[in-house]
Amino acid sequence: MFVFGGFSQNVKLRPSDISIDNLIFKLHYRFTFALLVACTILVSSRQFIKEHIQCLSDKRVKDVINTFCFFSSTFTVTRYHNDSYRPGIHIASPGVGPVEEGDEVTHHAYYQWVPFVLFGQAILFYLPHYIWKALEKGRISAIVSQVKTSIYTADTDTVINGYNIDSHETRKNREKVFKDIYMSWARLKVNRDWAKNYILCEFLNIANIFLQILLVDSFLQGNFLDLGVRWIRDEQEVLETVFPKLTKCTFHKFGPSGTVQNHDALCVMALNIINEKIYTLLWFWFLILLFFTSLGVLWRLLSFLLHSRNGTFNRWVWAEVSPGPALKAAEIEMIATKLTFSDWLFLYYIGKNMDSRMFRRVVSDLSQNLGKPLLSIKGSDASNLASESYC
Repeated sequence: MFVFGGFSQNVKLRPSDISIDNLIFKLHYRFTFALLVACTILVSSRQFIKEHIQCLSDKRVKDVINTFCFFSSTFTVTRYHNDSYRPGIHIASPGVGPVEEGDEVTHHAYYQWVPFVLFGQAILFYLPHYIWKALEKGRISAIVSQVKTSIYTADTDTVINGYNIDSHETRKNREKVFKDIYMSWARLKVNRDWAKNYILCEFLNIANIFLQILLVDSFLQGNFLDLGVRWIRDEQEVLETVFPKLTKCTFHKFGPSGTVQNHDALCVMALNIINEKIYTLLWFWFLILLFFTSLGVLWRLLSFLLHSRNGTFNRWVWAEVSPGPALKAAEIEMIATKLTFSDWLFLYYIGKNMDSRMFRRVVSDLSQNLGKPLLSIKGSDASNLASESYC
């Protein structure tokens, strides 16, 4: 509890008030990032595992051998990972037995790097979100906050110049401010790169998963790709091979007479009990995450192809983002045909951050304005507000 209590105090995972991405995106930079950081803290802590490695050797050199074997590497003998060698009878443990000339050995040095690799993976999962925030430039937040904080959209309980603002008038002014800002940005093509950048970051997410799988497979010496499948088949030797609990280590030192003395030590790898569970869990999670991220990319492709061609698709999308009375078919068609995909997607995410009733009225007004060559705005206040909020 101490470890995770410190983690929760230093890493804030509270959802933002403004949503600029979808649930699948959040699985990458929130859940997976938090999972990997928690695993990093776990394997780095001595609260649960008092000593990462304990080697059986002469008491006079025990501490030296423990340090040497942890920072160099331990090994197992490949031929002893065989059912014909029974632990406790022929060998001490799977992979641990007398080394003869010509035996193939497998060195295990990864355990030194597990916390660093896990933390690096966490950073890679957060990176697409960081890039997306930099490219998005707070545009959705600018519109939403402008609508909420404008003097024309004050709350009904607020008194301005001694007068109470009527709730109906407040709603109408909010709608007008939002509509004018959005249309100003659409005319100035401010959002034309919004969807392109967002889709780019979605592809970065799926590319990152493939990179992570290959990275971990290389890190575990080619044993990660089928780790979960072999675990399901109850092939216990896969865990004993990749995460051995008992290994061998050879330490050389000079004796009193100046001759080289060899210390053949058996080392208990206590931390591998944690490592095997972490990487088995990651195998299943990466598979699930890859599946849902692929669905997300497929959905984005369908959105691009159908947003201006399929009325049923548009009715479903706008009903999902704004529950309640359905928009008129003519309004939906106008929004779908007149807006570019980037403006259409930008409007969709605006809808996720607004009151559904207000958003339906705004979409209705927008559909009427989209066919006009010029905006019918009294004065230039709305455009100035839009430019100032974006900058």
